[in-house]
Amino acid sequence: MRRYYLIDHKILFLFGYIFYLFTPYIVGVSHAFKGFPGMDMYQGFFSLIPQDKLQAYILITLSWLPAFYAGHFAYKLFAPYKRSLQLFPASYTSQGTSHVAVLLTGVLILFTYISKNSLLGNYQLYDSGARGKMSTLLVIFNFFLLYQLVSKQKVSYVLIAGTLITAVLLLSMGGRMYVIQTFIIYLVYKTSFATGRWTLIQIVLFAVLALFVGSWVGTFRMGTAFNLNRGLYSLMAEPVFTWFSTSTFLIANNIPVVNFPANFLTSFLNLVPNTIISFKSYVVSTQGMGYVYQNPLGADSVWSTFVINFGSVGSFFFLFITGFMMNFLRHLSENNRFWAVYYIMVCGILPFQFFRDGFYIVNKQLFFNFLLLPVLILIVLKFVQYGQSLFETNFYAKKTVAGS
Repeated sequence: MRRYYLIDHKILFLFGYIFYLFTPYIVGVSHAFKGFPGMDMYQGFFSLIPQDKLQAYILITLSWLPAFYAGHFAYKLFAPYKRSLQLFPASYTSQGTSHVAVLLTGVLILFTYISKNSLLGNYQLYDSGARGKMSTLLVIFNFFLLYQLVSKQKVSYVLIAGTLITAVLLLSMGGRMYVIQTFIIYLVYKTSFATGRWTLIQIVLFAVLALFVGSWVGTFRMGTAFNLNRGLYSLMAEPVFTWFSTSTFLIANNIPVVNFPANFLTSFLNLVPNTIISFKSYVVSTQGMGYVYQNPLGADSVWSTFVINFGSVGSFFFLFITGFMMNFLRHLSENNRFWAVYYIMVCGILPFQFFRDGFYIVNKQLFFNFLLLPVLILIVLKFVQYGQSLFETNFYAKKTVAGS
């Protein structure tokens, strides 16, 4: 029986597109969640946006959806046929990732000790550095767990346990974005490569569980007991408060048609780990490009990020290229284990992180956490395999000579 991705980049992009770009507008015009924390400030900013700017926002946003899907379908001109998905044969490298799990567990113990003051603490007291380390660790656990899941082999219990413990600890620190990313990665796997693929009912139940976890952590951040209204508010507050950067941008700036993407280009300097050398001072921020806006909670809406970097027309073509590249990655994933893992990892950030974090963070995820760091670890495993093979060859050669 032939199988394909049931949930892929097209569906996940559509979810994030609606959730992050239209939910804030709907909340703004309907005055929803009145009286909840931060909503008066949000409505105050929303009321200051000129009507012509709101209309421009809607037109530009509506152009992005056909741009993304046009890019997706443009790639089909090069590869019109999809290949059936199947688990990849086990290899020394895929089995060797069990040893990586032991090393990651050691790192988990170290990070847990470093973060001990943030665990089970109030959201207002969290250590951003410690939580960032734990978030990166969860990403690496996700990668190598997925590397084994898409292979015909027994999955390491150490990898499973390490992933779950890291996710729980991160939730206790008030972090939910990377845990939800883990949910999405597992959802894509269970609706693609998994031998026993989920039914529609299982998909819905899993999605409900993920939303419940996300809303519960949101109320935990608020320091209040969970109920339906607070849970719904904690979910909707994510795109609404992320939109602060867009609302204040529309109030204070003209919308460029085309722009030079200084922020996008210099964000690649962040791929170099700060422990080696820091290029942070050379990264041009979006405010450094001459635009004024506010993001009091730290998140940058993808709308203001894209428009500042590329302009209203330039962002259309950037989304076209993004859709093209996502379909290209999906095509690669159909017959290559590494690219299958990479594609699913990218899908994991598509509905949330892609729409609420700037290029400084997203590009580091795409090109360092998902690509360069795992490749480096896999290369080390290859060298270990080569060394072991060389040792065994020499050992048996000497034994043969001695026997003769």
